Amino acid sequence: MTPIIPEDIVTLATDMFPRIITSIVLLLILIGLSYWQRIEMEKLFLISFTRGLIQIILMATILIVIFELQNLWILYIILLFMCSFAAITAKRRFPYPNIFQIELFSITVGSISVMTFVMIVEIIPTEGTYIIPMGGMVIANVMVMTTIVLERIVADVKKSKGIIEAALALGDTPWNAVRSITRDSFRAGLLPSTNRVAVLGIVTIPGLMSGMIIGGINPIEAAIYQVIIFLMILVGGFIGELIIGFFFIKELFTTEDQLRLALIN
Repeated sequence: MTPIIPEDIVTLATDMFPRIITSIVLLLILIGLSYWQRIEMEKLFLISFTRGLIQIILMATILIVIFELQNLWILYIILLFMCSFAAITAKRRFPYPNIFQIELFSITVGSISVMTFVMIVEIIPTEGTYIIPMGGMVIANVMVMTTIVLERIVADVKKSKGIIEAALALGDTPWNAVRSITRDSFRAGLLPSTNRVAVLGIVTIPGLMSGMIIGGINPIEAAIYQVIIFLMILVGGFIGELIIGFFFIKELFTTEDQLRLALIN
């Protein structure tokens, strides 16, 4: 890793000074508007943005080290840590038994499998500069997609519990009884990302593509990378949805094929 020498620090500070001043001015405007309208959020704004600034600078410092990594095992460990944190975040929204294990497994398999595939076919280099940012985007989106599936399954099972129990009473299997629910939940999880792909280049220019263009990458090459990222998100998310749907449906029914009403309530 190239060391940062004092001259580089001075140059960086000089370049960043106008941006820091602009940020302070914008924060003061926000605080002033809050004080003017008496919404009493001045202290919250000041504390939140000060803490956020410190946290993001610390993270940027860590990323300087991470982006220089080329040891694939260490990069995988970092990705697994990110998957674990995503699973913990998802668990807070769903107080169901074994939900952390289910989320961790679905997010990890969905995310790591597509990341491994694009590395094997050498679409992205095995360097921290590429793997960590792209992996973070995939992991975050897979987490969101799996949580949408969980929310949809729980909501639809609550609404259709009478129909489900009637189907079970007539000898249907749990999987057949909830097949339409799981199918609709998978669609709900995939739809937001699919809609984002549909408006690429016309309504939105995503952050990765913008960052690559600013960094000097050819716009067409940056666009192709962005399309690959969205396909990675959709494939990884779909895999994660299938896994979490399978295991959560198993949790919803007893070994005697009875619906666990206490669980969804």
